[in-house]
Amino acid sequence: MHSNDFKHLNEAQKLNLLSQLVKMAKADKIFKFVEFKYLIDVAEMLGVSEKKLDDIIENDIEAPLPEKKSDRVRQIYRLTVMMMVDNHISKEETILLKNYAVELGLIPDGVERMIKRMEQNKGGMLLDKELMEIFSIRLN
Repeated sequence: MHSNDFKHLNEAQKLNLLSQLVKMAKADKIFKFVEFKYLIDVAEMLGVSEKKLDDIIENDIEAPLPEKKSDRVRQIYRLTVMMMVDNHISKEETILLKNYAVELGLIPDGVERMIKRMEQNKGGMLLDKELMEIFSIRLN
């Protein structure tokens, strides 16, 4: 992830991303240091201050979702990275991730395919092309 990945997001969308990342980190009721470190790194890339991040962690902040499908797919991917950063995927995290997919207008079945593909890829990284392919599949 690079800071220019976020350059097209407005302030409200940056706060939405951080808010969803915080909720994902807290979903299993265990807020681990590795998750906190990931949040700090993302906030820094977004240009969001530590004070604002602390406010997001302490309070539920709602903000608009990304408008473009490619941004929504990247957001669900970032949330999945947060879920996997501690090497443990809880039932609560998976449910929350699927709910976010629906909220983002994405197919929840794509979440399972994305996780499987990330687990197969040793580094867990997926290209935008792969992500768009995963979330473009329509099931009959």
